[in-house]
Amino acid sequence: MSEFVNPMTFKELKNLVQELEKQQIPEDTKIFLDTGWDSLQEILPGAIHVKEAQQFQVQDVLTKETFGGYSLIEKAEKTQAEGASEQVIVIENLY
Repeated sequence: MSEFVNPMTFKELKNLVQELEKQQIPEDTKIFLDTGWDSLQEILPGAIHVKEAQQFQVQDVLTKETFGGYSLIEKAEKTQAEGASEQVIVIENLY
């Protein structure tokens, strides 16, 4: 059984921003990424880009369960990604 997470769409992001604007969130409010570790990760200005990605699947060696994900086109060969590429919005957190 293959499991793919449904990523947020641009439409959903726009709706979320509209809801935040209704709450009158100040424009200088900082944005962070919660990775589940002890600290939050900063989202740097200029970190959002439009790129091309492809889906891939990987099998857990212990459970044999298959999980899906996405990789950037430049890394698609490494992850053995398949299918058509698609345009995605990427938040880079590379530091």
